[in-house]
Amino acid sequence: MKIIFFGDSITEAGRNVQDPADLGEGYVKLAAQKLRLLYPETQFEILNRGISGDRTEQLLLRIEKDVVEEKPDCVCLQVGINDVWHRFLIGVEVTPEEFRVRYEEIVRILKTTGARFFALQPYALNMDGMSRLRPFLTRFNGIIGEIAAREGMPVVPMDEIFTGVTQDILPSAFSVDGVHPTHRGCRYIADRVVKEIGSYLK
Repeated sequence: MKIIFFGDSITEAGRNVQDPADLGEGYVKLAAQKLRLLYPETQFEILNRGISGDRTEQLLLRIEKDVVEEKPDCVCLQVGINDVWHRFLIGVEVTPEEFRVRYEEIVRILKTTGARFFALQPYALNMDGMSRLRPFLTRFNGIIGEIAAREGMPVVPMDEIFTGVTQDILPSAFSVDGVHPTHRGCRYIADRVVKEIGSYLK
């Protein structure tokens, strides 16, 4: 089973982009380890195709090479936070309309591969001034939800999950800056990813 993790820095997690087999040190590596442990009879080929700083715009530019040409059986799509964060970080504003068009096109292309695919909801924990992202992130997650409902795409609700667990646990336990996950945050993401992929193996 060939699985591609397609996304931004949360997926990249320090991987060596010059080494196609490097999984990085984040949720992708943890998910790969757990999948192989839980399903020893399944031959997994797992590829990390996350690139730090990417928005939906950049994923569209490389989706053919990084996903379509690889002929995957399963794709985990993780993108969206930079479409929000970059308006504050580097002054690049992505309108809801632009985001919708690009996300829809990514999903359309993924459908042409014949692979099973699902999305990780972009998230921001309430720390280090991240509250300013909330109105935009809520809007963009709403758009993802609309597209997912129409296209039958599962969405792992990481924003809702992290919002829930940080009611009782400090956000710093799960993220170093409100976006990039700690090891504990990576475990939370990996567990949800493994659960979703596991549903395809039953």
